[in-house]
Amino acid sequence: MINQTLMQLMALGVALVAVIAFALYGMRYRNQSPPTRSIPVFGSLADEVGRVAEEGTSIHVALGNGSVIGEDAMTSVAALQGLSALLDLSAAYDTPPLITTSDPTLYLLAGDWLRRAYVRLGSVDLYKSAAVQFTAPSPITYAATAATYLSDGGISSNVVLGAFTQEVTLVTTAAERRGIHSSGGTTSPQGLGALYPALDQEQLVIGEDMFASGAVVSPRSAALASLSAQDILRWLVIIGIIGAALISLVGAGGA
Repeated sequence: MINQTLMQLMALGVALVAVIAFALYGMRYRNQSPPTRSIPVFGSLADEVGRVAEEGTSIHVALGNGSVIGEDAMTSVAALQGLSALLDLSAAYDTPPLITTSDPTLYLLAGDWLRRAYVRLGSVDLYKSAAVQFTAPSPITYAATAATYLSDGGISSNVVLGAFTQEVTLVTTAAERRGIHSSGGTTSPQGLGALYPALDQEQLVIGEDMFASGAVVSPRSAALASLSAQDILRWLVIIGIIGAALISLVGAGGA
């Protein structure tokens, strides 16, 4: 009976600490926006657009294999959010990137995002649908086809951002052979394992940082709220794990 009461008190204490911590968090940022994370990849994309515009070349954007109606939907949408500044600047300079994907639903969404960038500038007549390519439904075939675009010339920057696995090595290897600068990231362990040796650490988006892209690129209230909710949920999980471990230790000790 004593052990059960002690465990209940510990659980109550953990919950109370969590409530106090989140109350202090809310009071701190009540009148100001919470700081966003520093993710160099998204900050460097604007420079890449300016550079390729001066050189008269283009940027290749590989969005990967994620469908917008499957388990990789959030990864694909987060990738497009991270690329929103790149799309806007590319439309402003009228140097649209070559966007490739292996999923038809993502192909349609990417085309719409690029078209909207031209619409916001009032120059939708300059939009070229061929800037977005649906290459092949197979991940390996898609990556091999995307690699051929890099080998054909006319591209001097390569961004791989989205849902990938080991096949992304075909794209980064082709870029390396041509001396093309690469950056990007993904959320899957297999994809990160392939990207880690190919990209500089500052040019790699790792795991959950992908979902902070909207707040980093365009710090609107909705994006910041989403990022804050993500951080709060992370701390709730951590506190829950610690609380469960403590309760388990007390229960084992009493037994």
